[in-house]
Amino acid sequence: MNSMAGRKKGYDKKSETSMKEVLGDIAGNVSGGKAHRRIDIREAIWNYPIFFSKLFAKFIPFSYIFVFGIIGIFLALFLQSKYFVNMVNGSGEGDTYVEGTVGAISSFNPLFTTNNYIDKSVQSLVFEKLIYIDKEGKPYPGIAKEWTSSENGKVYDFVIDDNRYWQDKTKLTVDDVVFTFNIGIKLASDYGYDTIGTAIKDVKVEKIDERTVRFTLPEVNPTFFELVSVYIVPMDRLKDIDPRQLLFDSFTKYPIGSGKYKVVRTEDTAVYLKDNDEDSFNPQIKSLVFKIFPDMESLETSFRIGSLDAVGGWDRKLFDFVSEYGKYSMYEKKEVNRRRLLFLNTRKDSLKEKEIRQALNYMLDKDMLLNELEAGGYRAIGPIPEESWAYNSNIEDYEYNPSKAAELLGGKDYKKNENSGYYQASNGEILSFTLSYLGNETNDRLANILVDLYKKEGVIIKLERCTFARLSQEIIATRSFEILLSEVETTLDPDQYNLWHSLKSDYPNLNLSGYNYERVDILLEDARNTLDKETRKQKYFLFQKYLNADSPAIFLYSPSFVYYVRSNWKGIDLSNMNYSYDRFYGIENWKWEN
Repeated sequence: MNSMAGRKKGYDKKSETSMKEVLGDIAGNVSGGKAHRRIDIREAIWNYPIFFSKLFAKFIPFSYIFVFGIIGIFLALFLQSKYFVNMVNGSGEGDTYVEGTVGAISSFNPLFTTNNYIDKSVQSLVFEKLIYIDKEGKPYPGIAKEWTSSENGKVYDFVIDDNRYWQDKTKLTVDDVVFTFNIGIKLASDYGYDTIGTAIKDVKVEKIDERTVRFTLPEVNPTFFELVSVYIVPMDRLKDIDPRQLLFDSFTKYPIGSGKYKVVRTEDTAVYLKDNDEDSFNPQIKSLVFKIFPDMESLETSFRIGSLDAVGGWDRKLFDFVSEYGKYSMYEKKEVNRRRLLFLNTRKDSLKEKEIRQALNYMLDKDMLLNELEAGGYRAIGPIPEESWAYNSNIEDYEYNPSKAAELLGGKDYKKNENSGYYQASNGEILSFTLSYLGNETNDRLANILVDLYKKEGVIIKLERCTFARLSQEIIATRSFEILLSEVETTLDPDQYNLWHSLKSDYPNLNLSGYNYERVDILLEDARNTLDKETRKQKYFLFQKYLNADSPAIFLYSPSFVYYVRSNWKGIDLSNMNYSYDRFYGIENWKWEN
C-alpha cells in the first residue's frame, strides 16, 4: 500500500484513522512519499516545518481551536498582568496600585445613597465631603473649613474653603454646596428617590454670601453633622439635567469631583483612576485601578498570577489562599457600626410571643457559630456597639443557655421529644421556622451552620435562599419572611430611630422585625430631640434594656474588614477608618519600598 492509498483510506467516511496512522502518513510525506507506518523521528525533527504544517492541516478545525485557545490564554494572562496596567496608564513600579474585588458597578453619583462597596470606594477617592466625621463621631473640616451653630442648635453656618477646584479646573463655590443639598432634597421629596436629602427634607439650605451656606432645621437633631457629611457635586455639570435622568446620565460612570483622584476610564470589569492635578496632594500612586470580578474564583486566579496589589473583604476564610504567599501584609479593622443579625418577624403568629424569640436567642451558641464560620469578627451583644458612649453593659446578652431556652419553651407548650430530639407542641407540631437570606458564599456557610446548631438544640430551620431581586422586591418588600438573615450599617451616633421605631415598620422603612413598643418609641424620640449627651445616654440605656428583653432580633456579630496588601506598600493605616470604604484615608502617604 503506497502513501496515496494510505491517505485515501484515512479519509474514507466509513473508516477511522488513528493518530498513529495520521502521523505515519505525515512522516511518509516528509520522507519523500514512501510508505511508512511508523514515524521516523529523526527525519520528522529534521523536517519539522513540513511535519507540523501537515499535522496542523490534518486536524483542521481542531488545530485552529487549539492554537487560538493557547493565544487566548496568554492574552488573558497578559491583560491581567500589572505590566499591562502600567503600560496603559504610563506608570512604572510603585506608581500604580491595583485592587481586586468581587461585585459590580452601580453608580458613582453620590447624590443617591448606596450600599455598593465598589461605588463607595470610588466616590471616596473622587469626591470630597462638606465635613468629615472622626472615629469618635466628631466633625472635622472638609470642603467647609469652619462652622458655627445658633438658635439652640437649629441653625448652622458653614464657611467653605475658597481654594478648592473641580477636576475640570473650574472653581468649587458655595453654589455647588447649596445645589448638592437642594437637588438631593428635591429628588427625595418630589420623586421618591433615596438620596442624601432623604433625612433632611425639612431642612432649609441657602446661600448667605460667597463663602457661607446656612442650614435651618425645624428642630434640633443630634445626628445633624453626620447627615451633612456628604460628597459635594458640581452644579454646572448637573444643573441642566432633568432630575429624573440623573440616575442615567454619564456622570454616574464618569463623575467630576474635587477629590484626590479622577476617573479616566470605566468598564464592566475595571475602573481606572488617575491622580487629580488640581488638588494640593502629590501622591506616589499616580494611577489606581479597581479590577472587578464576578466571583471569588476569578479574583483568586488574578491574585495568583500576581496582577493585584490588594484584596479585601469581610470573610477571612474566603481569602485563605493569600496565606500561601509571603509577600502580603494583612490589615484588620472591626467595623463596629455593622451588625449581622437575624430579624425575627413579630408579625408572624410563630414569633409573636417574646418567650419564643428569647428561647431562640438562648439556644444559639454564638461563640461556636463564629468559630465554625471562620469569617472573623466579634460577637454582638445588642443594637449599639460596645465601643459607643451610649452602650449599656447591663443588658441581657443571651449567653448560650439551653436550659433557660427549654424553660421558656415549656411555658409555651413546647417539650423536647426524647425520641426525635425536637421540640413539639402538645398537638404534635414540631417547632420549626424558615430562614430567608441572600445567597452568596458567606451567607450559605452561615445559614447551614445555623441549621446545624438549631437542629442540635431541637429546632428545625428551613432555608430559603434568595437572589437579591427576590429578597428585596418580594421577601422584604412584603415582610413575608419568618426569620431574615441581614446586615445593618448604623451611624456613628447611637440614634436607631429608623431601625426600631414602630412608625418605621412598613416598606421601605427599616424596622424589619415590625417591633412595636410604645415605651421604646418614646425613648427613641426623646433621645433625638436633645443635644445633651448625658440625657441621651440615659434614654439609650433604657432603650437597649427594653429591646434586648423583647428580643425582636438575634444579634450575631460585627464583621471585621480584612485587607491584604503587597508588603512593598507602606504607610497604610486603617485606624482612622469608620467603614471599609474609608480605607484610602491618607493614601497620599502610601509609599512603595523595594
